[in-house]
Amino acid sequence: MEVTKSDYYRNEMDIEYRPPTMVKLGVGIGFVEYIPYQIRNSFVSLLSLIRPKSSSRERRRDFPIDDLADKLDLLTDEKREFWEKEFGVIMTHDIDTRKGYEYGFSKFIEMERAEDIVSTYNIVPSSNEYDLDVDQITSLVRERFDFGMHGLHHDGNFAFLSESEQRMRIFESSKRAEELRLPSKGYRAPWLHRTKMMVRYLTEARFDWDSSFPDTDDSTIGYASTGCRTIFPFYPLYYDGNNWQRSSVLEIPVSMPQDWTLLYYYKLSEESILRVWKKKMNYIKSKGGLAVFIVHPDQEDFGHPKRHKAYRQLLQIIKEADPEILTCSDLAKRWKKRFPAPSI
Repeated sequence: MEVTKSDYYRNEMDIEYRPPTMVKLGVGIGFVEYIPYQIRNSFVSLLSLIRPKSSSRERRRDFPIDDLADKLDLLTDEKREFWEKEFGVIMTHDIDTRKGYEYGFSKFIEMERAEDIVSTYNIVPSSNEYDLDVDQITSLVRERFDFGMHGLHHDGNFAFLSESEQRMRIFESSKRAEELRLPSKGYRAPWLHRTKMMVRYLTEARFDWDSSFPDTDDSTIGYASTGCRTIFPFYPLYYDGNNWQRSSVLEIPVSMPQDWTLLYYYKLSEESILRVWKKKMNYIKSKGGLAVFIVHPDQEDFGHPKRHKAYRQLLQIIKEADPEILTCSDLAKRWKKRFPAPSI
């Protein structure tokens, strides 16, 4: 198939993923999971500061806004007309830790109910820190809350595994999603650590959507200056060994800077974080795109009680902007009707 210039950038064909050796060693012996988060986040912030960036200006992504692929895509104007309002918003939460699951999760649900907002929670089905409460998940799905698979484990190992092990983890995640009888099968890579084979395996495992590609990323270790350069959903490409193929998995790009980045890499105050989010969301609104947030319910992030007020303020800022608010499952179903996925 022909690979367009917008495909080239959306699928990050111009860059390589290079998680550093220090991280590989840490996750390989299970070290990262047991470091107190205060030390871990300071350490990761330090690694982020000294991380290498691409020497090629053409390969770098601008942060916090880089929508070059949309400027090259002939379908961008048609995509802008998809929303029932001026633009779309999806709130997502990755539940990484025990406290995030046992405390922050329910608090976020409580705050979202108060604002009549539903969101997508990405859960770790084989977590070392928490066990899933299937009845709770089933009950929340009835309320239209949404769930995706946040990998199989949240151990940081995925990008360092062999291709067969990566495939096994993705297929096992698919199986767990089916067992939970979720509205759709969705995925987000732990740590946003993507690999060049990930989309192929997600396609083979028949996932409906993925949300692992940021539009632009300035801080993830080994993935700095990466991103798909779009604020619209798209069908990613994968290489089958002979040719490029378009996946039936809908990619829902993370188009808003995640809370972790702003808290620990940029070290911003809550007030400054809200200003950054509002400014970026208003830009996406002006372009008729999709603002996808990652806000963690974990104690070290916005799940800490001292940041609950800021999260409530964020929900109010979103509502004042008057977007169409969706979940990943809602979007995947509707988008595929409007822009049909290729058959596999």
